Amino acid sequence: MKPLDPRLVRRSSTVRTHLVWSVLLGVLTALLVIGVSWCVAEVVARRFDGDEVLLFPIAIAAAFGLRAAIAWAHGVVSERAAIRVKAELRAEVVDDLLDPRRVGPRPESGRLVALLGPGMDAFDGYVGRFLPQLGLAAIVPAAVVASIAWVDLLSAVIIVVTLPLIGLFMWLVGVLTRDRVTRRWAAMERLARHFTDVLDGLVVLKVFGRRQEQGIREVGDRHRVETMRALRLAFLSSLVLELISTISVALVAVSVGLRVVDGGLGLRDAMFVLLLAPEAYLPVRRVGMMFHDSTEGATATAELLDLLDHDRHHGTVAPPTAPAPIAVRGARLTHPGRTAVSLAVDDLHVAPGEFVAVVGPSGGGKSTLLDVLLGFERLDDGEVTVGGTSLADLDVAAWRESVAWVPQTPHLVGGTLADNVALGQPGADRAEIAAATRDAGLDLDLDRVVREGTTDLSAGERRRLAVARALLRVRRRGAWLVLLDEPTAGLDAHHEAQVLEALRASGGTVLVVTHRPESVAAADRVVEVAS
Repeated sequence: MKPLDPRLVRRSSTVRTHLVWSVLLGVLTALLVIGVSWCVAEVVARRFDGDEVLLFPIAIAAAFGLRAAIAWAHGVVSERAAIRVKAELRAEVVDDLLDPRRVGPRPESGRLVALLGPGMDAFDGYVGRFLPQLGLAAIVPAAVVASIAWVDLLSAVIIVVTLPLIGLFMWLVGVLTRDRVTRRWAAMERLARHFTDVLDGLVVLKVFGRRQEQGIREVGDRHRVETMRALRLAFLSSLVLELISTISVALVAVSVGLRVVDGGLGLRDAMFVLLLAPEAYLPVRRVGMMFHDSTEGATATAELLDLLDHDRHHGTVAPPTAPAPIAVRGARLTHPGRTAVSLAVDDLHVAPGEFVAVVGPSGGGKSTLLDVLLGFERLDDGEVTVGGTSLADLDVAAWRESVAWVPQTPHLVGGTLADNVALGQPGADRAEIAAATRDAGLDLDLDRVVREGTTDLSAGERRRLAVARALLRVRRRGAWLVLLDEPTAGLDAHHEAQVLEALRASGGTVLVVTHRPESVAAADRVVEVAS
């Protein structure tokens, strides 16, 4: 795991600005550290000689005040940068999920909850504290060593030799903690997914009397155990870094003290070196102390950037505005993380206005075929053409304007029944909405209030609502390709016949995934898909 992912620097202007400010404030901090050390050394040396030091205490106090002000400014800039980066990434993730040019499956809701919730909260430690400290660790030690070398080369050599030891032990600690952090992050994602799944199925679980307290408790305990293991390792590693830096400073102090006694080094220079030596190790030591605080934020950053790094559609060709032939040739698709082929279609041709039923065993790739035609998935091999033009070359946003889609699990939005039917058709009038619902066999009050994610409508009513939505899209937007995934599942014979009749009368090209014999019998042609 890299301390700073270059993808974050390229993607976020706030991070780039923040790093620039960190460098500038780090340079000022280094200059003040050196200046204060020189002033204190000068005061001690002059007092031993009996000279006056009236102005030096004032300068030292001013320098300490300025250093405190810079530290405050550094903290304010860092916290504001962390807030802005979180807001930018959250907005970018949401925009990415809604981007019509996005290719690939959407992430699981549990993973998104973990990333956009606790994962993003960890950015306060990562962006707000760890990254600024990285800037200080790169600037302050170099400036301190250069200043010490100017007055005492031997002490500078000791620091140069011992300073990398802290970096070496930090690397070893990082190797040891990487697995711990990964396991803790996996435990947190598992907890989020489990809790989300329980909430989604809470009604069913209550009906069947299945209590989930024990399951949530076990998943939570695993997260607690992994967290405590990571914290224990963090405390032990901090102890190691403190011990190494203390021994290193002691080596410098012993060398300086012996040479002062022998008369080989002046008091002023000795005090200057002794005051600056701890400052050479302090920023690097703090990086090690903040490393564990930043690992969760760094892990969340990598997860978010992986989520945002995916293929996009780049086609610009306008799609046909009227029914056109569709061909699928040599299509092969394997989903990430799976070894079995998800879709295998050698040769499929759909004529304009044709009603085609797609059948096959569960998991055979029927729904994946619809995802490919919608542009949600990209083939590993093969080609899909629409009117002789490759689907990859079409403007996918314009292409989806030509498609009416009925998913296997239609979703509701908060509002009235009419609002849900007219979803995506803000200009639809009430007569058009009523005609679409009537043709789909949905005999319900259009002013009936429904809520998102509830059981206000039965599964069959949801499917008929989605069919009405598709019919309205065909009639108002000129969509000529209708893709349906199990639209008549759970419907009685009367409503199923009504839905099939409305689809045949729509005048568009219809491709329906189904297991129902009645839907198969109503089709012009049956195509079997089996990966």
